[in-house]
Amino acid sequence: MGLFSKVKDLFQANTMDLIAKAEDPEKMLNLYVERATEEVHNFQIQVNRALADKIQLEERIQGLNKEITVRSEQAALAVQQGKDDLARTALTYKNQAESSKREYESQLAEQAKSVEDLQDNLHVLSEKLEKAKLERNNLVIRQRRAETMKKANEAVSGLSSHDPLGDFDRMKDRVERMEAEAKATGTMVHTSTIEDQFAELEASKVNSEIEDELARLKAGNKIELNKN
Repeated sequence: MGLFSKVKDLFQANTMDLIAKAEDPEKMLNLYVERATEEVHNFQIQVNRALADKIQLEERIQGLNKEITVRSEQAALAVQQGKDDLARTALTYKNQAESSKREYESQLAEQAKSVEDLQDNLHVLSEKLEKAKLERNNLVIRQRRAETMKKANEAVSGLSSHDPLGDFDRMKDRVERMEAEAKATGTMVHTSTIEDQFAELEASKVNSEIEDELARLKAGNKIELNKN
């Protein structure tokens, strides 16, 4: 059977190879299953037609059986009434019906075998179609999982065109630099204040020495004035 050849080839292919070659694997898988479903439907129509032909042959045989019975009764009645020519005619029709019946029975035997084979093939194709649908669903899930994992790996490894986490790192560095600068500025302010305090102490010391010397001078001048 040539049916399902494309589907069979497809489902035997490697999943990653399928993803690499098909622009949209899910769409292609659905298309193949749709085509296979249509082929099974068309095959079902052929089986139904073969079955209808078988039924028609059976009905014709039934009709001939009835005709044979009627012709036999007509021939017997004609003989009873002494009408031999009419009896011969009835028997002739009976023989023709029997000949047709044998021919139809021969055709019916062949048709019955054909219908049986077609129904077996239809059963096999239907099973393959259901298996193909399950395989399609499995491949679609695997494809989606592969795409998700690929995107996740790209995000983690920074292979994507823009890594949002990189912005966090840059902002972290900037904050840490600002904190360091603030600490450095605080240290400078604190150091400057201490130096100013020491400078004030030195200035106070100088002023004290000057005042002491001034006081001594004043005291010396006062002593000189008292002597005079």
